[in-house]
Amino acid sequence: MSELMEMLASLDVPDLVLCAIAVVILDVFALCVILAVTRETKLCRKRWQKLSANMELRYNDQHYPLEADEILLGRHISADIRFPDPSVSRYHAVMTVSNGVWSITDLNARGGTFVNERRIHQVRLMPGDEVRLGNAVMRFGRQKPPQPKDAGKENRHV
Repeated sequence: MSELMEMLASLDVPDLVLCAIAVVILDVFALCVILAVTRETKLCRKRWQKLSANMELRYNDQHYPLEADEILLGRHISADIRFPDPSVSRYHAVMTVSNGVWSITDLNARGGTFVNERRIHQVRLMPGDEVRLGNAVMRFGRQKPPQPKDAGKENRHV
């Protein structure tokens, strides 16, 4: 630190001004990069929401947002959505999306893949469809918009 202070003391005023200007320019540049990345992230999220149609799988009380263009369903640890049920094959089915249209394909699972109680190999999914892998039953549907943090506070009084 003292070396830095000695170096700054040895500089002339015009050199200090140039250093200060360089620091300001670098800070402005860094701020522009941060703002551009933030904006690009928001645009990518909007594009993905349009592509994926904001869909999710609901299994018991859990909600699984479908946040990739290919989702592997199964019991194996590498599955994107895992089901601990032994009736579910390790690699049971795969869900894919194209232009907002989701489909599910059975991966020759022993217990089969069913949509609305009909055994399928591949089918297009519609909101409200019931998907069953072995004994694991889930519902395909739209994600619910997040509730404001203050919603329902007046009803909490007992």
